[in-house]
Amino acid sequence: MSGPVTVVARLHPDPASAEQAAAAVRAAVPGILAEDGCEQYEPHRADDGTFVIVERWSSREALAAHNTGAAVQVLRDGVKGLMAAPTEVTVAEAL
Repeated sequence: MSGPVTVVARLHPDPASAEQAAAAVRAAVPGILAEDGCEQYEPHRADDGTFVIVERWSSREALAAHNTGAAVQVLRDGVKGLMAAPTEVTVAEAL
């Protein structure tokens, strides 16, 4: 089993749909926070209008389960058609 991992996801909402996309992101947070291994899941709006989600997972295994789980599918379904560009995801482990 691996150690904790940090994830930074950057979503690029279409400016015309930004508030609808923000509501969809917020709606998904409680379910994601309830997932096994989720230690942090905090969405933010950056100065450039993108959404930055800072996540911390107890292990890569927990992250993998999240990536295929129902809670993140709520997020994906909620923002479908509201993004101007693909989501960028960075996964990192502590040095």
